[in-house]
Amino acid sequence: MTESAREDRRPVLVRLERLAIGAWVVFLALFGVYWVLQVLRGDEFARQAENNRERSVPVTAPRGLILDRNGVAMAENEPSFALLLYRRETRDLDGSLQFIAALLGRSRDDLLKKVERDRTNYDFVPVLLEENLTLAEVGAIEARTLEHPEFVVQTSERRTYKNGTVAAHALGQLGEVSQIQLARMSGRVRPGEAVGQKGVEAAYQDLLAGSSGARTFIIDSYGRETAELERVEPVPGNTLYLTIDLGLQQIAEEYFASRVGAAVALDPKTGEILAFVSSPSVDPNLFTRRVSRKEWAEILEDPDHPLNDRVLQNLYSPGSVWKAFAAYGILKRGIDPSERVHCSGAATFYGRSFRCHGVHGSVDLATALQVSCDVYFYTMGKRLGIDELAEAGHAFGFGRPTGIDLSHEKVGIVPSNAWSLSVRKHPWYPGETISAVIGQGPVLVSPLQMSRAFAALANADGALPTPHLFHIGENFRSGERFIYRPPVKESVPFPPGVRETIVEGLWRVVNVPGGTAYASRVAGLDICGKTGSVQVVGQKDTKKAHLLSYELKDHGWFAGFAPRSDPKIVVVVFVEHGEHGASAAAPLAAKLCAAWLQKPRPALPGAEAAARPAAAQEAPAAGAGNGG
Repeated sequence: MTESAREDRRPVLVRLERLAIGAWVVFLALFGVYWVLQVLRGDEFARQAENNRERSVPVTAPRGLILDRNGVAMAENEPSFALLLYRRETRDLDGSLQFIAALLGRSRDDLLKKVERDRTNYDFVPVLLEENLTLAEVGAIEARTLEHPEFVVQTSERRTYKNGTVAAHALGQLGEVSQIQLARMSGRVRPGEAVGQKGVEAAYQDLLAGSSGARTFIIDSYGRETAELERVEPVPGNTLYLTIDLGLQQIAEEYFASRVGAAVALDPKTGEILAFVSSPSVDPNLFTRRVSRKEWAEILEDPDHPLNDRVLQNLYSPGSVWKAFAAYGILKRGIDPSERVHCSGAATFYGRSFRCHGVHGSVDLATALQVSCDVYFYTMGKRLGIDELAEAGHAFGFGRPTGIDLSHEKVGIVPSNAWSLSVRKHPWYPGETISAVIGQGPVLVSPLQMSRAFAALANADGALPTPHLFHIGENFRSGERFIYRPPVKESVPFPPGVRETIVEGLWRVVNVPGGTAYASRVAGLDICGKTGSVQVVGQKDTKKAHLLSYELKDHGWFAGFAPRSDPKIVVVVFVEHGEHGASAAAPLAAKLCAAWLQKPRPALPGAEAAARPAAAQEAPAAGAGNGG
């Protein structure tokens, strides 16, 4: 009996050993979990616990003001309200989005896209759901705070453009930062923030943006803010003075109220852009709020393409304005400016007849510029050839960027033998030069390039200035003010007497009877310039130009400067389908010259500061005369 009982204790001992081993395994597992939670990831969970009782609300820095050269506001800010979503406080995301979509009349799917886009951020980083809330919407959201603590209304500022469409293409506009921009500007902007998308707003984004701050609050279990824990004040953006003169700009804008085209006025010595008009345009205030699909469709379907910046992105044949640069090639070749050519209204070259817009008789170079005689330039163009003509165009900066402090500038085309072989895969035909010498055929330029080229004609030393819009910057952080004066790095090499001969012809255009712009002369201003008309249809159709529809009418150019002795302003005006540069473009140029030279102007803000560098169509058919 005793021996049998002893034999039965062994299974019990085995079970006890297994139970002890199991207990040790559980203990070690618990210890391991405890070590991971308390030691390995202790700091992380401590931060999460702290964040669960804190809420950081970003405070957007006021964007810097944009003023004209005289200190008149062109872009400033006004109070605005934005809706933020804190995902960590959201109990039912779908329910929250449905609530706010119904309250604000927004699309739930659009709101969900914004949330999904910011999934890569920590859940305590708020998602910007909507901007520019009305006071009624703010009140409705605040009234439901207890039910929806995940929503916070942030007070910020909204960009406002004081003059609507005035200088809209120069100013540009703001838009929500894209993922590409976020990556490029990492650390400088937050998801949902508005950044410059075009124009000056984009070119000087870092200068204008400032540095955002934040306010940290302690919140209770209901999501209510009970106390402010910390505050980091935002640093406002810098004030930026543009070179634009708002008064001059408005004169040009009014002229283009019912016209399509572009106008540029600049100081030939400094390159400061005084007026910058691309018409039509879109009010940039439209983009400070949510643009409806209907509004966006209307903009895109507008046949006049208001989003196009015609000053630096549209390319046009220069027409007879090109004759001023062809004259440079003629004189540089050594051709005597007094040599005369007889114009009977047409001339034959390479077996083809090319007509002139009038019968001018015997003309020399200065007279040919004055009356815009095509036959004279046909004759000289044949002697020059396309490569010498291209060399003259390149000397004045055509075919390459001007260096303006805006992006997406197009360079145009200055054709040559090499260009033809490279682009068209065939040699240049000599007959094409007859059209190219009067600014037709594949020659393409922008109004901005034309203004820079005429600045070289205006400057006695042939200097080609760099056009720019940045004038004075004021740094709120250091109290420093600085003026932007880009150095002149290029100039046209005028042989003795060449510039003076060309300027004489340009002066006659406006100031001598028979000149193509004589009707736009202004007593005492000595405006020098050149008119141009650019064909949209072929020669045979222009004989009945008065019967053509609007979209088939010629374009009109005028480019010039004043006064002759000491030029202070260059003006280029281009009117699409304006028919004649003399009637469509020259009158505005005369108005701008008179307004700039005759009206007293206030002293420029910060003029006493020391200068230092700052951060920063289809070609018409060839072969027809176009005249002025």
